[in-house]
Amino acid sequence: MGSLLKDAVPDLKPMSKQWHETFDQIFKGFSPDKWTLEPTDAPMPQGWRSFKDSAKVKFLCKSCGNSWTSMRGVVIFWFNKISDKPEGKEEKDQDDSKDSETGASRCENGKVYSLRFRLYGQKCKKCDNEEFKSPEWYGEEVEKVLNNVHKKIGEAFYDFPQPDIDNNRRHGRPRWSHDSSRCQACQEGQCSSNRSR
Repeated sequence: MGSLLKDAVPDLKPMSKQWHETFDQIFKGFSPDKWTLEPTDAPMPQGWRSFKDSAKVKFLCKSCGNSWTSMRGVVIFWFNKISDKPEGKEEKDQDDSKDSETGASRCENGKVYSLRFRLYGQKCKKCDNEEFKSPEWYGEEVEKVLNNVHKKIGEAFYDFPQPDIDNNRRHGRPRWSHDSSRCQACQEGQCSSNRSR
């Protein structure tokens, strides 16, 4: 699994285990192809396919202790084929490239793909700290968006039928209306109902 980028925005280290464990469970069905999951702080170059999704998320301002939820948490995924050459054939002498039961190379006949993603933050409305706060994602929302992008990838690379995207969100009653002036996705033109492009 790809390591988290040190300077990814927002800081994703606290959530890395949750995202990667869910990703591993959902994407193992694409074996023998190898997929990696990595965050990015900028859009990927032309040629990468993309998919945008949204979910209920929560925020905590460490400066003043204010916390809030948002029904407009935004994630953008980019996905692309990295190599037609199976990594397993180049790494047969490495233990992590072999199946634990058979000893065979996990990617002996597969291709190598990358899934990048970016999560968008929000600013606190109760203090003067202008930094975008990192969203905290609920487990079921992580599973939902990864299942959705898995379906889109299946359609793009594996001849899956056109998928039904899960638009449900965890129940919530936000105390305030959405503040676009404090939303990173809004500031970058990404906070909309248009999910994929």
